[in-house]
Amino acid sequence: MMVTSKKLNVVLDIGKTNVKLTFVNSINNKTVKSFTTKQININKYGIKTLNSELIIKWSLDKIQKIEKKKRLDKFVCTAHGTSIALIDYNDKEILACTDYEFKFDQFFDEYKKIAPKFSESFTPFLEGGLNIGTQLYFLYRKKPNLILKTKYILNYPQYIAWKLTNNFSSEISYLGCHTHLWNFKKNKLSSLVNKLGIKNKFPPIKKAWDVVGQKKVGQSNLQVINGVHDSNASYLYFKNSGIKDFTLISTGTWYILFNQKTSLTDLNPNMDMLANIDVFGKSTPTMRFMGGREYDHLIKTFNITSNTKPLSKFNFEDYLIYPSYAAGGAFIKKRINTELYKKLKKAEIYYLICLYMAFLINFCLNKMNSTNTIILDGPITKNDCIMRILSSLRDKQIVLKNKKEIGTSLGATNLFDINKKNKLDTKSINKYQNNSFKNVYNIWEGNLYKKKLFNNSWED
Repeated sequence: MMVTSKKLNVVLDIGKTNVKLTFVNSINNKTVKSFTTKQININKYGIKTLNSELIIKWSLDKIQKIEKKKRLDKFVCTAHGTSIALIDYNDKEILACTDYEFKFDQFFDEYKKIAPKFSESFTPFLEGGLNIGTQLYFLYRKKPNLILKTKYILNYPQYIAWKLTNNFSSEISYLGCHTHLWNFKKNKLSSLVNKLGIKNKFPPIKKAWDVVGQKKVGQSNLQVINGVHDSNASYLYFKNSGIKDFTLISTGTWYILFNQKTSLTDLNPNMDMLANIDVFGKSTPTMRFMGGREYDHLIKTFNITSNTKPLSKFNFEDYLIYPSYAAGGAFIKKRINTELYKKLKKAEIYYLICLYMAFLINFCLNKMNSTNTIILDGPITKNDCIMRILSSLRDKQIVLKNKKEIGTSLGATNLFDINKKNKLDTKSINKYQNNSFKNVYNIWEGNLYKKKLFNNSWED
């Protein structure tokens, strides 16, 4: 007999575009009700910000309506990275919350002189406001009065928690996500915060799963949990499973590889490699590229329809696709010469695209020195061709696909009970018996260097 709870828990999942509020059963985390809305931009002090206050009002309206029917127990927020709020000494918002797509990097040449070295922060320089340090330096130079008025700098999930409880806190997975704010060697705030004189403007760090306060809603005393960075929420779900040693490949617009067995000294900022930090405070070496965008671009460019089946019986070695067709990642972005493929059938071109995607992932796995179990999550699990080629290339590793995509909302439910163990529903990916892929891959990788396709614009 299934045990159900009379109480619900609440997850607020703030993506860059879409916002989702989910009510789950407090025992089995099954979704009972969910609502969605959009984030929009608001200009304040000439800076692009997000409609964070409106999201709070929208969330509370939905929470109050649901509470009239069901008692509520716990609340947690998970949010996209590099967005901060400035709170003044009267506990009022100055800015809430910043939009990383604003051009915060206007003083880049100055900023890189004071930013922590890669060997301290394990964070490459990213465009716009994708480093929180870049945002803070912009404010320091352009709007110094705003910094002077600031009592606390809050990360997005902790801003939401503060709005509900009036209590201030920080959280490590957000502070350590390509921000330049964290010293991975000394496990504390980086040298940058001292140089900017803002060390005391960060509230005390609390665990992602700590209850930071309560919010009275109807008859319920809603326990508000500190909150977490979104990709760390997803990673936590796998970390709390029965698989102890793994490389996770999370796919979507970005393909992100996480492997805690990779040494920090192996990370190369020129390759879009960096370190995240999990909710337990352990560094999580990461490599990424915009695989979803690359795949979609090639499918659209060659007009490949959804019912096309890949065909491999041709001399595909003569038509290999080389990177890259999206921003970010290790390679220079360029246009593909479609004339080279005009004699091929659509099914053959589709096979080349699948081969290309598998080669890109394999390149990243090599750079990450991955030797453990590989778990594939997200849209890639629907593409058998890419998965089988990849599995064949990783002939000494088990390659698993996760049958149920783990979103950030489900990952964040782990914070309701940090000791809970998750049971993954996975399937092993078969390898081709006649495995000639390694030889073809070695030719492909050699040509990456011969053709000088690497993006060397990333600097330490």
